[in-house]
Amino acid sequence: CPINPLGSRTHPGIFLRFKGGRPQAPERTSTFRAMATVFPSNSGIVVGGGLAGMSAANTLLENGARCVLVDKSSFCGGNSTKATSGINGAETKTQKNKGIDDTIELFTNDTLKGGAKKPELVKILCGNSGAD
Repeated sequence: CPINPLGSRTHPGIFLRFKGGRPQAPERTSTFRAMATVFPSNSGIVVGGGLAGMSAANTLLENGARCVLVDKSSFCGGNSTKATSGINGAETKTQKNKGIDDTIELFTNDTLKGGAKKPELVKILCGNSGAD
């Protein structure tokens, strides 16, 4: 399967070559070279409008890059829209502004009590949850 300039079979907008059903690094074909010379280095394409995609797009914009975000749905949010009970964090700006006394230690302990299996990962994620 040659490089598809409109994207791969699984990820629109990503240039992959498939060989034996597995993605391979793109070859230096004329299509690839043309795209590499035309696409500006201060721009990015983000595929997926969930929290990770929106975060990636925001990071690009904060660093002065131009960005195009594409999503398969007619609205952004991805699986994050299914988080109906909210997205948890500790020591956030909102908590501070509303006088809510919360700590990273409390959040970490609650998460571990909830059944998290990797305490070292919980400490990192909880510790960075409210950081701006």
